[in-house]
Amino acid sequence: MINNFNQLSSINPFQLHYNKDNALDNIIDYDNYTIIDFFDTLASICYCDFYNKRNEDKYNEIELNIGVTQPEKFNLIKNDLECLLSFMTNGEIWKIHFYKNKKKKLEIKDIQLGIKKEINSIALLSGGLDALAGASCELNNSTLFVTFETNGTEANKAKQSFDVILKDNPNCYHVRIPKMQFKYRKQSTQRTRSLLFIGSAMLYADFYKVDTIKIYENGIMSLNPTFSFRRRVTHTTHPRTIYVLNKILKALNINIKIINPFNYKTKAEVIDLIPNKWNVLIKNTKTCSKMPGSKPFQNRKKSGICQCGVCTACILRQIAIYNSSKKEYDDNYIVPNDISSLKEIEKYEKKYGINVEKGKKISLYKFEEKQSLLQYYKEFNEKIITKEIYRYLELSPFILDKEYREKYDRMLSKFSKEIEVYLSIQK
Repeated sequence: MINNFNQLSSINPFQLHYNKDNALDNIIDYDNYTIIDFFDTLASICYCDFYNKRNEDKYNEIELNIGVTQPEKFNLIKNDLECLLSFMTNGEIWKIHFYKNKKKKLEIKDIQLGIKKEINSIALLSGGLDALAGASCELNNSTLFVTFETNGTEANKAKQSFDVILKDNPNCYHVRIPKMQFKYRKQSTQRTRSLLFIGSAMLYADFYKVDTIKIYENGIMSLNPTFSFRRRVTHTTHPRTIYVLNKILKALNINIKIINPFNYKTKAEVIDLIPNKWNVLIKNTKTCSKMPGSKPFQNRKKSGICQCGVCTACILRQIAIYNSSKKEYDDNYIVPNDISSLKEIEKYEKKYGINVEKGKKISLYKFEEKQSLLQYYKEFNEKIITKEIYRYLELSPFILDKEYREKYDRMLSKFSKEIEVYLSIQK
């Protein structure tokens, strides 16, 4: 049993995340306590996930106390929330306890007020490729882009992307929600981070009366099926995750819906939506699920490269870029997209002047990681071809009619061809 994350039990997370740098207009005097409680609930869950070091391959139970102003109301969503968290964390058992906590409204001092902004759309901006493509779909809207700063690299890339977006759409805005830091051992996970993105955007959606929050994520990464125990997967934007979150919002009488406009598109199709004048931004996006300084980067920590080339997200990016019209604009990878044999990886590593023994160890690690991922995508392709894939997508009850099935069939058929093209370039 993992005990309660005590550092969040005695504070109100919303007070620590919103400040004069990200509070727009009269949000400085905000008192919708259902939204505030919802944000505090998601923040408490995410920080508990981020700061409880554990073996994710073992059976884990996590008990968490969360203070809300209306515990009787939030107890109505308790079962759905616990089931959602178990799905998002690959079977961990979450036990949520809501208790009564009196809160003050959000008050921010020393802020200069202006004319209330006319915002008609809200989208999450993560610093990744899909979010960049999503921003291109917002050019005719007065959009508020919301970034939760899960790490400095992504936050900076989101800001750099927005600076270019702003030139093409002067009617858009960008807010950044800071991540709290605690003196706890961190768990290297991104499984629940979408909850903090969504929670961060909820207050703005309520304030500006925008009834939809958009998460732009390609349909393949959203599905992210599990075929073998060795490959952990995330369900941050899985259709089931979004479905249950919308069910929870409805139960709380929050009239805001979460959607993924790219739910039926492969990542290659998403990349091709990026306007040509933004092609230079592709290299500046971060897809990799690993952090600089982690094992894949150990012999090139100062290279400036932020894509490892040996994680699920990087390989999907490589598949997508290679099947798009924008190959020449991609970023560099620690392991290039067309190298997968041990011989070729060793030859590539020799360029970086490390001793032979160390080079062999690093090469073997990268070889094993890449081969494991190639096997994953080979299996993905085989299951699409044999029509077994739906057994692994955990979509029920989401394929409700012929229309949904046809959309998934089209996307998966295209992805199958993309995988085959990518596998054909490996050496």
